[in-house]
Amino acid sequence: MKILDKAIIKEVSMVSLIGFFIFTFFLVMNSLFVMSDLVIEYGVSIFRVVELLFMLLPSTVAVTVPMAFLVGILLTYSRIVQDNEYHGMQASGISVNSIVKPSIYLAIAVTIVMIFFNNYVLPAANLTYKKIYFDILKKRSGIIVQKHVFINDFDDYVFYIGDKDSKNDTLKNVIVFVKDNTSPNTPAKVILSREGEIINDEKSYRLALKLKNGTIQLGSYADPDRLSQIFFNTNYVDLDIKGMLKNKNEPDDIKGTREMTGEEILADIKKGKDAKNDRNWLFIEFHKKFSIPFAVIAFAIVGIPLGLMTKKGGRIGGIAYSLVLIFIYYVLLSMGQNYGYKGQMNYFLAVWMPNIFLAGVGVILLIYMAIKPYFKKKAALK
Repeated sequence: MKILDKAIIKEVSMVSLIGFFIFTFFLVMNSLFVMSDLVIEYGVSIFRVVELLFMLLPSTVAVTVPMAFLVGILLTYSRIVQDNEYHGMQASGISVNSIVKPSIYLAIAVTIVMIFFNNYVLPAANLTYKKIYFDILKKRSGIIVQKHVFINDFDDYVFYIGDKDSKNDTLKNVIVFVKDNTSPNTPAKVILSREGEIINDEKSYRLALKLKNGTIQLGSYADPDRLSQIFFNTNYVDLDIKGMLKNKNEPDDIKGTREMTGEEILADIKKGKDAKNDRNWLFIEFHKKFSIPFAVIAFAIVGIPLGLMTKKGGRIGGIAYSLVLIFIYYVLLSMGQNYGYKGQMNYFLAVWMPNIFLAGVGVILLIYMAIKPYFKKKAALK
């Protein structure tokens, strides 16, 4: 390997590593502040919270690696320009191609590692996180029952809690909307209660909402003016989240698309109508396992010419470019996912659109930089 290649790879790697630790630290700290409520407000063991944080790390790493690599590329190449090394290389006859190659090779290597990471390590961590979280919910179900928001996490029900006491899980002014998708003619059912509490039974794995002093209102879609009311002193609503709060399910039973490997997603897709998960989600999550790692290459392709074109500002300019490109990437990815999950956009385009856009811009800039000396030379001869 040439000395120039080693120097560029070493600097990009070191700067990317620093950026990785900084990005990861801030994202983990944000999660830590959120999870501190589990210990302070809900009395969850600090060791369980540490487990949750540890299982969140892979999902954080999957996001911060491409971001950090972009920062490493931009800061390295902008530094080369600021220290006049780039102009020295040009004077020595070193082509743009020779300066670009080392970082592209490094980006390919990082992408390969991240594909393996996203396909095997990340799903396993997500599954473990879900199991730990549901285990906590069995003991402290009030964590998921927040006041002044509509709660759609439990199967078959949507809740609204007017007020609650987090220490003993007592609730006030509870509204329960019963979801029934069996028939469009099924009467709408709403339960109103002045008081309520969460009941846990770890032996039977039962989780229920005990309601006091309330009414059950039954409406009719066919006849909106018709309303039936049933008054009660005590009423019980059995709660569940994908069978986890009642049954001791096997790990595969609680796997969503983000807890599945690429092979498992493909196997589920082949089941057709019998697939356990939504078809749109299956295709989107399958493509994401490859598109997000390939963002490393897309960032390298667009970051190298931008770094070399930075004339003023140096590192500040590199950081500014990084933030803009990261913002563009995740806005495009968010838009694509939103339409893709709804089936309103082609699965491939929905997830790969940010990479195609950024890589396309980068290729145009690299071509411009490669042919720019030729036109300068031609103009000088005239």
